[in-house]
Amino acid sequence: MQIHIAGIARVAMPGRGAMSRVRSRRVSPGCCPRPLTLAAILGCVVCHVSASLLVPQSPGQMVSAAAAAVGRAREAGHNRLIVKLIVPLLDSVKPEDLDPWPGGLAQQYPYAMDLGKQMMRQIVGCEESAVRCQVFDAEDACGLISAQGDTPRDDAACLLFLGCDQLQGLKQVDEMAGERLMILLNPQFRRREDFSRVDQSLADSLFFNRGYEVGYAFEEFACRGEDVKLVGSVADGWQSYIMLRDDDTAGIPLHASALPTRPDYAFLEQQINEQHPSPRWARMLDEADAQGLRFLRSRDQ
Repeated sequence: MQIHIAGIARVAMPGRGAMSRVRSRRVSPGCCPRPLTLAAILGCVVCHVSASLLVPQSPGQMVSAAAAAVGRAREAGHNRLIVKLIVPLLDSVKPEDLDPWPGGLAQQYPYAMDLGKQMMRQIVGCEESAVRCQVFDAEDACGLISAQGDTPRDDAACLLFLGCDQLQGLKQVDEMAGERLMILLNPQFRRREDFSRVDQSLADSLFFNRGYEVGYAFEEFACRGEDVKLVGSVADGWQSYIMLRDDDTAGIPLHASALPTRPDYAFLEQQINEQHPSPRWARMLDEADAQGLRFLRSRDQ
């Protein structure tokens, strides 16, 4: 996928909206004839999960949740924020594909840019014409989104896919934004060690010591072989979920209420071991014993 320096055309999101498309596995028909609801599984525990920390069920819900969380963080006085969103997979991706994005960030760029434009429009509360985007670094697929509000004070800027090699560009945008809102959308670094020794002092002044907080994060990863999703923000706290079935899109909370900080891997693994001791492979064997192998099951099973 080519990225044109002159400008970026508006790219529509993939046809399917369900965030379950983020995962590469497909759901086998009849895998679970009676899907369990979150309320049926947890009962009163559900009331402790804030609506702002639920797993989004579509790209639109994800963007709206991110915009609302950023708005709350902005009202609390945070003007340097990080937002992490999941770029939905294309409909052409198959379960057997080892890499759903063989083109890397350059392939994800137009779809992530569209998510960013929608988010910035909702954050600032402006018309589509007031949101502008441009390629910031074509080689590394880094983009810049700016949104113009009712007053200059309401303006906001967003850098997409900012990497370790764009510190000078970050400095320019930071100076341009001043005390106004600035967002890093899906930055490509986490630690100070990700930068070269030459750039670490500059990274300290522009990022690590600049007061950046997580405005909103929707992440997914594997923990003890289980699918785990994490939703959090500086304004609302953090909530983690486990997906025990391939067709589960809501997930089961791993703790009754939001945590003040992002949980680490060891904590999540402990919660999974205590609450769901049977590993995925054992559950799959139990399912095969009870219903037979999947390719031998009838369609109505």
